[in-house]
Amino acid sequence: MYRYRIVFAREGEFACLSHLELQRTFIRALRRAGVPLVYSQGFNPQPRLSFAAPLAVGIESNREYLEVDLTACRESAELKSSLNCQLPPALAVQKVQPADPLAPALAAQVEAALYLAVFSPYTPELTAALQSVAAAAVLEVERPGKDRQKRVNIRPFIYNLCLQNASGEGKLFMFLATGNRGGARPSEIIDLLPRPAERVRVRRLSVFIPGPEGYITPEGETLSFFCARPY
Repeated sequence: MYRYRIVFAREGEFACLSHLELQRTFIRALRRAGVPLVYSQGFNPQPRLSFAAPLAVGIESNREYLEVDLTACRESAELKSSLNCQLPPALAVQKVQPADPLAPALAAQVEAALYLAVFSPYTPELTAALQSVAAAAVLEVERPGKDRQKRVNIRPFIYNLCLQNASGEGKLFMFLATGNRGGARPSEIIDLLPRPAERVRVRRLSVFIPGPEGYITPEGETLSFFCARPY
């Protein structure tokens, strides 16, 4: 068995796809590209693939990760090219890399994600509200439960919030916990802040896994790599 890690973007109207729709889109593209997929066992065999961290509907992303198991070895460049011939530009594959099939799936390793929310225009009230959020010991939000709404304290899942005033726009970097251990959602942070007249645009810049000296992306970049770049 051979495992490959696919890095792709999610732009424009394709941000409105649900996780299940995104999964179906990639399965169709892989099949049309003639990729030799490994299938699960049972009465309804499915291709063995997993996304690093499902993305909420409406959020664009610079860099998403998908791992897929194949029955035969393929050249990374060939696999990238054949997939891009079957996918729309808004879901373009940026990179394909071999991955260790015996290592834990990337989905089990992801513990954090970095989001960028753009508020237009920037207002001083935004800074004051963000300072209150950062200083709070408890931040409870309501989430739908199985039978009723439940209240969750998301403060432990907020690792860092950084606001920049860039040419009249407020650019809020949110480094939040995500994964199997729980997390905070970008929308929950935004709902605690003053809302501008325009819709707040949200983009996920990358996901992060634990590294020897802190959190890093699956490709080895640190958090400072993203916060220092213009967006």
